[in-house]
Amino acid sequence: MAGNSLVLPIVLWGRKAPTHCISAVLLTDDGATIVTGCHDGQICLWDLSVELEVNPRALLFGHTASITCLSKACASSDKQYIVSASECGEMCLWDVSDGRCIEFTKLACTHTGIQFYQFSVGNQREGRLLCHGHYPEILVVDATSLEVLYSLVSKISPDWISSMSIIPSHRTQEDTVVALSVTGILKVWIVTSEISGMQDTEPVFEEESKPIYCQNCQSISFCAFTQRSLLVVCSKYWRVFDAGDYSLLCSGPSENGQAWTGGDFVSADKVIVWTENGQSYIYKLPASCLPASDSFRSDVGKAVESLIPPVQHRLLDRTDKELLICPPVTRFFYGAREYFHKLLIQGDSSGRLNIWKISDTPEKQEGEEANSKSGLEITTSVSLQEAFDKLNPYPAGIIDQLSVIPNSDEPLKVTASVYIPVHGRLVCGREDGSIIIVPATQTAIVQLLQGEHMLRRGWPPHRTLRGHRNKVTCLLYPHQVSTRYDQRYLVSGGVDFSVIIWDIFSGEMKHIFCVHGGEITQLLVPPENCSARVQHCVCSVASDHSVGLLSLREKKCIMLASRHLFPIQVIKWRPSDDYLVVGCSDGSVYVWQMDTGALDRCVMGITAVEILNACDEAVPAAVDSLSHPAVNLKQAVTRRSLAALKNMAHHKLQTLATNLLASEASDKPKK
Repeated sequence: MAGNSLVLPIVLWGRKAPTHCISAVLLTDDGATIVTGCHDGQICLWDLSVELEVNPRALLFGHTASITCLSKACASSDKQYIVSASECGEMCLWDVSDGRCIEFTKLACTHTGIQFYQFSVGNQREGRLLCHGHYPEILVVDATSLEVLYSLVSKISPDWISSMSIIPSHRTQEDTVVALSVTGILKVWIVTSEISGMQDTEPVFEEESKPIYCQNCQSISFCAFTQRSLLVVCSKYWRVFDAGDYSLLCSGPSENGQAWTGGDFVSADKVIVWTENGQSYIYKLPASCLPASDSFRSDVGKAVESLIPPVQHRLLDRTDKELLICPPVTRFFYGAREYFHKLLIQGDSSGRLNIWKISDTPEKQEGEEANSKSGLEITTSVSLQEAFDKLNPYPAGIIDQLSVIPNSDEPLKVTASVYIPVHGRLVCGREDGSIIIVPATQTAIVQLLQGEHMLRRGWPPHRTLRGHRNKVTCLLYPHQVSTRYDQRYLVSGGVDFSVIIWDIFSGEMKHIFCVHGGEITQLLVPPENCSARVQHCVCSVASDHSVGLLSLREKKCIMLASRHLFPIQVIKWRPSDDYLVVGCSDGSVYVWQMDTGALDRCVMGITAVEILNACDEAVPAAVDSLSHPAVNLKQAVTRRSLAALKNMAHHKLQTLATNLLASEASDKPKK
């Protein structure tokens, strides 16, 4: 920043809390902070008290895609660092104490799991991040710089890793990394301090590769109590193995046909396993699974059906449980505070956290017999919206004083906004179709500072533009993007299928475009080196899968591309060839000639990826390629991995179902 100027961003959410569809959960080592990542890319920090009361503290912005995993990144007690990863390969290192982003990097791969690993070099201890995901290896990343140091690779049957666990060795300097591939092959790597301390080394190959026939693995957990057992949770069953030779000790089927999504050891003789709908069960392991027992390993080699342990407890849900648009995320943690906690934490699509305190002897505390009907009640349950509702006074919106509805406590909702620094104005589109133009500084003062201005009716001074018949969905001030546009023009789009040009100074409606058959979802500005005619256009994208080039100078649509079969995900440009390139959600790419409006070609697969990458030379091709469905499909086919194909298909179907449910929820009329 030039001079001594300081830019301080201010966010006013209003009474409605931001959406927070939780996709990852983490509890810090000190047990004082719960970290949640969401599908929108934000990270929320929740303060956890000794009494297990939860209060949201901060919302961190740094990712542009859904958060796939969270992990601690430092073992020091005076530093609480975490690392997050997103679907598009982004990795961020955060300081939980103040919310700072310390380091950022972007890799050409998607991580689905990260585990922190610490080793000693002389008198110093260093940290590494072991990452796995949609690639056939485990990447070892420096926990401070987020630099990839080396990788753990497979000579035999290389494939994507479903889950992994680190088994520490207290007698030697050799730790073991145990992982399970999507095809059910168990992989074992030996990691020494000499290898961990080196950089840019040759790949480390596995020590052992063994099929254990665990398909669709969800998680692997090492028992810290016995230092001898492994819990492997698959969608249809869970199994306990001896960590010495990976012999099967016991197994349990899914309850009521529900798919398992994870599990962990509660104690030496108990495991907790949870399902995709958020239901959790505690099982008591037989004596043959306990190394301290005389009958340890006595059931090795017996049929799986005879190794099923009984359910000891079931964790009860909230009585007023609401309908969720995607499966909740559940994790088990050991919380260490003034006294020892074992916590099961669950986050769902409504931004709610549910916490169960797990006791070693729950039946004694609850006064119940240990049977499958006994249940543990929720200890704490809070949502982001409930935290907002408890605030006094209520959180202010940016133009609440101008959006009062008669006989209603709720103001008109702001559905789109754009800040114009050169004029010091804030433009807000509202759900009734009106657009408010206000001076930004005075508007912020009204909400943040108390004074006489709060009693003035209609303060701050404002202008109202009326033209849309329903909700305003997007706003664009083209002159802010490029000075080639007239600084008077403001462009708005709405759910009434229309795009309107406004004179921001006089408030006059200059022109209205009605060329789309769906609500306007996006307004874009073409690049500088397009043709002279296109340079005076804005690009509009609608929910009917159409794209238009609307000329602000000629006041007409010069091109309408409307043959796309799937929702539009990306718009790119090829000005040198006069091409507009449209990428759709199914991986297809349409190439349109801008001047003539003719469809040049429609391609899919690797060709589509290459065309998109060629349009954006500033971004390396490898960065975007792995996030494209065609590339994932090619990798799976090349490896001839049916499990990888099923895994990718399941992920895409789940994403589609989530989008459909979210769309249905937003379309339901409010009572």
